[in-house]
Amino acid sequence: MQRRWTPAAPVNNAVASVTVLACTAMHADAWATALLVAGPGEGLAKAQRMGLEALFLLRRPEGPVEMGLGRFGSSTMQQDAA
Repeated sequence: MQRRWTPAAPVNNAVASVTVLACTAMHADAWATALLVAGPGEGLAKAQRMGLEALFLLRRPEGPVEMGLGRFGSSTMQQDAA
């Protein structure tokens, strides 16, 4: 039986984007992609367990919401905005 190629469906979750700080661009890109695909719950939990510095931009009815870990944590972001 021959396998037929079927296109993958796009990710459909509340994560609009993920940014990760890492030692190399390759690691940052790989982690950002994995966390985006994992979704907001599992992605944030995994990033926290791994000690990653990550910024999630989530889609919410009231507008985009930022959730950060590490250097992107809320206390750092509030200081930068001041």
